[in-house]
Amino acid sequence: MDFVGIVGARKYKDRQSVIELVASLPSETVVVTSGCKGVCAWTIQKAHTLNLEVLIYHPNLTGIRSNFDIPKRYYQKNRELIERCDFVHAFLSKKAGYAGGTRFEIEYAVTLGKPIKLHWENGSINTIYQHALPFQNKKPVFTQAWQNFFNMELSQPSG
Repeated sequence: MDFVGIVGARKYKDRQSVIELVASLPSETVVVTSGCKGVCAWTIQKAHTLNLEVLIYHPNLTGIRSNFDIPKRYYQKNRELIERCDFVHAFLSKKAGYAGGTRFEIEYAVTLGKPIKLHWENGSINTIYQHALPFQNKKPVFTQAWQNFFNMELSQPSG
């Protein structure tokens, strides 16, 4: 079972690309996302129509003492979301670009060594690999997450 993170800028407008990605996921996938508008909301809607399991991360806003605590709670939610994922799909808008919470999630995923696929609103896609490949480890273990990731990559036309 793979835990696939799907995050993105609230200003991302290409709803169909998000829906198509979710529809392409294997049925045993657990979708990991937040409750934000746009990309995350579309992800949740489509995943539910496909009966995929969905983990939705919300910030814990209880006990807030000042406005300074609010962003800290959102970033904590972002960290927990990314930590749960085997790999991440991040949708970046033309307007917002590489900014805000999505930027934080991407950078945190890089720090943790998680593979990431960046989906730009203009249709271009970049894949970032940080992990040593399973066959580069002293004890080779080809995890299901890696196998599914490579299958997904190899099944899509290059360009």
